[in-house]
Amino acid sequence: MRTTTKATLAFCLLFGLASEARADTCDTIRNTEPAVKQSFWCAQPWIDFYWDAYDFDKGDWDDGFGWEAACDLRRPLARTFQAIQLVNYASPNEAIQTSDFGGNILRWGGNYTIREFDELDARCGDGAKRAHTVWGTFIDNYTELYIPFFYNENVVERAGTLIHEARHADWCGHSGNDGSNACPAKSASCDEKYLDGCSGFASPSGRGAAGYQVLWLWWYAFEADAQHSSSTMKDFARDEANRILNTMFDVDPCFNITSNGGKITTC
Repeated sequence: MRTTTKATLAFCLLFGLASEARADTCDTIRNTEPAVKQSFWCAQPWIDFYWDAYDFDKGDWDDGFGWEAACDLRRPLARTFQAIQLVNYASPNEAIQTSDFGGNILRWGGNYTIREFDELDARCGDGAKRAHTVWGTFIDNYTELYIPFFYNENVVERAGTLIHEARHADWCGHSGNDGSNACPAKSASCDEKYLDGCSGFASPSGRGAAGYQVLWLWWYAFEADAQHSSSTMKDFARDEANRILNTMFDVDPCFNITSNGGKITTC
């Protein structure tokens, strides 16, 4: 849980309160992956640690979302654990304790998500949003993950979305799609610049949620270890980073990345 005291503020849903999970209102089981795929994130000690670290609650992940079958990759919980594994372990020099923020974002990104998320909840959603974060003083702080996050994104994209939402949980709102220089996506999820994207009272400075997401994907393409990457997965990181770079900033960053983490000037 966050302990920092800041002025009353909620950006993503003003004065919103978390709702109960209703698995019976959405299709939560998809035959997109093997029913059971064993990995170390399925081991009980790993599940116990990250269940507490990300403040999962049974009531937000049962009734079909996966609490009953934590290793079943057809279900949202296992697909979330799979992304958490990538966020925490893809670096060739992974952090060995949660207080370690040395090195680049691929190394400390997992610790950042652990520190910033107040809780992770599963919801059906409206079919449009991937995820949604609420933060502020005197209200319930939480991040909801929706069906498009679970099933419309590959694991690399899901990991990038966790980084994106963790930046929101750090009280950084989007600053783009305003005035006469709107982003190409014309979206409320745009940032003003790649290096300057936070908005709101008491928000941090520097890169916003879109910028953090791009930076993590870039480092993943550049140096993710062989155990947690492949050429296809690095292509996924490239494509998602370039989608964001090309559409989600009011000021064109003027570069794209390659599958091996190279940089291409575009303007």
